[in-house]
Amino acid sequence: MGLHRELGQDAPRFSKVWCGIPAALFAFFMVFGRSFEKTDSWDLVFGSMPDFLLSLAQGIGWFLAFYLGISFLFGLLDKAGTAGAGKSVSHSQPGILRRIWRKYWTMVETRPIATVWGTLLLVNLPYMVLSYPAIFMGDTGSQLSQGFGEATLTNHHPVIHTLFLSLFVRMGELLGNENAGVFLYCLVQALLVCLVLAYAAAALVEIKAPPAVVGGIILYYCIHPRISSYLFLLTKDVPYSACVTLFYVLLFKLTAGPAHRKKRDYVLFGAAVLGMICFRNEGKYMVVLTLLAFLFWKGFRKKAAAFLGIGAAAGVLLNQVLIPAMGVTPGSVREMLSVPFQQTARYVRDAGEDVTPEEREVIDRVLDYDSLAENYDPGISDNVKATYHGTTEELLEYFGVWFQMFLRHPGIYIQATMNNYYQYFYPGETLFSLYSYEWSDGIMEDINEKLGTDYHYPESLWEARNSLEAVREDIFSLPALSFLNMPAFYTWGAILYFFYFLRRKSWKGVLFSVPMLVQMLIFITGPTNGFYCRYEFSMLLYLPVVWVFSLAASRRRQSQQACLMTRRGRTASHQPLDGENVRRMGRFYK
Repeated sequence: MGLHRELGQDAPRFSKVWCGIPAALFAFFMVFGRSFEKTDSWDLVFGSMPDFLLSLAQGIGWFLAFYLGISFLFGLLDKAGTAGAGKSVSHSQPGILRRIWRKYWTMVETRPIATVWGTLLLVNLPYMVLSYPAIFMGDTGSQLSQGFGEATLTNHHPVIHTLFLSLFVRMGELLGNENAGVFLYCLVQALLVCLVLAYAAAALVEIKAPPAVVGGIILYYCIHPRISSYLFLLTKDVPYSACVTLFYVLLFKLTAGPAHRKKRDYVLFGAAVLGMICFRNEGKYMVVLTLLAFLFWKGFRKKAAAFLGIGAAAGVLLNQVLIPAMGVTPGSVREMLSVPFQQTARYVRDAGEDVTPEEREVIDRVLDYDSLAENYDPGISDNVKATYHGTTEELLEYFGVWFQMFLRHPGIYIQATMNNYYQYFYPGETLFSLYSYEWSDGIMEDINEKLGTDYHYPESLWEARNSLEAVREDIFSLPALSFLNMPAFYTWGAILYFFYFLRRKSWKGVLFSVPMLVQMLIFITGPTNGFYCRYEFSMLLYLPVVWVFSLAASRRRQSQQACLMTRRGRTASHQPLDGENVRRMGRFYK
């Protein structure tokens, strides 16, 4: 019975539950997501009785369709989890493609990291040349201003990343070429990301994942439009995402057993932990909550506790010692308050007449009340957050008023939150937005005017640069490929991962979903809707690898248990099934 429990074959009732819950969630977001996409409200659901009845019918239809689809998908995954590992390259391709693939796969098997790293760099070389010196975005000006000493150094953007970027900016000054400085930074960033992705692919080769699967993941990394476009983007999210991916891969390796552990893996895991803490302020939550969860993994408990201690010590040293000693201004508490601030702004816009003079006064001490309705953007909280000017005492008083207003109009609060994050869950028309070369060029001009710098794109490459960008975006807007650019695709990949391993009754698989769940909690309390790729970028990198690792681990565990069950079955007729034997078998299969 123990083996059957591990395989999830003894409880079809619960199997249906774990298919039904995500199906119900999907139906909910399909119905409400459509309404918010069309009207920025739930009016297409609750606007009238006909709308409600139509939405109810659509919800039932989506539930049935997705329930059948998820049941079918989970059945396929069950087969993939019990199939043997691929040991040879398929011979079904046409002759020349087969020969090329066989030679390439031989190189991957022989030198996986070097081969995949070289492949990724070669494929992205034209893009890297055309993106010279870098792609600037909204936060770049603030970080460069701090790096040049024109603004106060703050931890709003992680100070370690700001200082790291500043180091390369200073190198550009020494070289007499400001473009060269940011280019060198982006080159190091691109090399790092490609190396981590190559390491992830090599780890899949090490566990003997099927060649077609590994090849598909390498192809995914090569062609993904946002992975390519972010290699040269000046943002903290890129090195942070590389650290998260490395953290995930090493977590699998270090929990797989002594045969798969190497001393360097512990060093790399520590580096990944430190990188996550240093390159994004929310990274500490993912590190702490994940390692706390892995304290329940008996074979990894002591190591998880050790790395948890290292991460906690690093966080305290950085935030309580180094940052104050350097005179760095801490990040504002407003970055954690997107949800309540958006709710208040929508309330003022939609029901401002119900705000009492006393409530208005309290809100105005924290936010600019007179501009809230005008600044409110349902999909991004930056304009509202920018007006924050309160103290801790005033903020506490604000939350008292915030709760009173919620009791009067809870629907406004619910709609504000759903409107701000539905794109992460609704596979509608929304695709990831692009930091275009044109946008970047405008940011460069603003920075040059403010700092007296001369960042610019070479004019000779302008036509080729924009043509490459336009062709890439057109291709990945096609129906068959646009899902790669769809935020909901990755969110549902993580949700289905969680429910699949619940269905399999694999608590270890559920533990590996913790980083995904933490990341989802972070982006659904962040400032923007799903069109903003930065908050989901790390999921683009690690999600396919995590699925393959988990299925391979499930397959390996089932194979081992089946062999041991068979071995015990062979000796059962020679051993009396006394109480001690029953207890021994119970301990083994537990």
